[in-house]
Amino acid sequence: MPTVSSKLLIGAVLALSSLLSVSPARSAESDQPLRDYLKDKAQAISALQQQDAAPTRLHAHVIAEGRSGVRRLRVGDKEQFQWLSDSPRQGAGFNLAPGSWESLVAMLSSAVADEYIVQAAVRGVPLDALDIVFTSIPERKNANLSYPNNLSYVAYIQSPASDAELQALKAAVHANSSVIDLVTQPHPVSPLTIHYQQTPAQRAPNTQPGLREFILEDQVPVTKGTLTSSKPRGEAQAPRTLVAHTRVEPHTGLRQTWLGDDGYFSALHDSAPGLLGRGLAPTVEENLLGVVTTCPTHIFEIQAAARGVLLDKLELTADAELSPRFGRNAKSPARYGYITYQVDIASPNSRADIDALAKAVEDTCPLYNLVKDSQKLEGRIVHGPYVADAKG
Repeated sequence: MPTVSSKLLIGAVLALSSLLSVSPARSAESDQPLRDYLKDKAQAISALQQQDAAPTRLHAHVIAEGRSGVRRLRVGDKEQFQWLSDSPRQGAGFNLAPGSWESLVAMLSSAVADEYIVQAAVRGVPLDALDIVFTSIPERKNANLSYPNNLSYVAYIQSPASDAELQALKAAVHANSSVIDLVTQPHPVSPLTIHYQQTPAQRAPNTQPGLREFILEDQVPVTKGTLTSSKPRGEAQAPRTLVAHTRVEPHTGLRQTWLGDDGYFSALHDSAPGLLGRGLAPTVEENLLGVVTTCPTHIFEIQAAARGVLLDKLELTADAELSPRFGRNAKSPARYGYITYQVDIASPNSRADIDALAKAVEDTCPLYNLVKDSQKLEGRIVHGPYVADAKG
């Protein structure tokens, strides 16, 4: 199963079809499609700069799916795009989709690629091909918390531009990317606001198994609220490197990202409508907000199992505003505003149990705390083509 979302799969098919129909005259006369795309992007940006722009509302909705515990994410202004988050078999999942950590690295890889394209268009830097390989080595912050850290990427760029021009391009990317800012600078996030409904201690006879059974039957392996290790006690585990590879499609600017060393899962991202987006896939900014919401959903499951708290319903929503990227009233680079979290829970446990559960999630959730903290991100440019067995 090469993709994590049926909607993204449909988007990929539509995108492929669009390649056959976008600017056929230009395609026939030009063997530099990415340079042509950057010229079109520069014109779109110039048009946006003449307009007043409003912040973009970002919304994410995650449901923990009944018996499987799979996290189903929907993003977009009409929740039209879907993303799945799951765990590997040894983590009580079905390996139907990548986990939140792998997804985060994929979002960062795609966001970096997107910003290189935008800044190249703004600065008039010609590009012929762009690949980003993003890596992260998770790091333990304290006894109960670890998350992706040691963030770095290699940008493989084919371009007639000089090395100095590409280094200046990289500096512009780091200064302007809202996603880079979100993960490298501390950002305020709301507490997990709980909307609680108490359910009966005994379920009705012949009721289909659901989330309660997922918790009851120890589907989430825990030791003191953290995932158990498959290694024997006392045996050290080497840090697991997270990898994502993004390639920019030259005719459309669509970004395809492969997650993990084997590229088993993939993601597709489009640009915003005013930046030549075609609505084939989510923007990376809205998808990233969703990924940092799938993570606390998963930690609710883990902490509930650790504490013996039964759940019959678990849904999280996150909302934020993204300041304008371009426009007459854009006073600074686009930035994420305050992220608010709402949690809908149905449980036979008491309100006190649920409040304690939410506090434990706030204390131990990796991506919830990653956004609140700051970390370094390093980038390197290879002035040449991407080679699969030389990932920098």
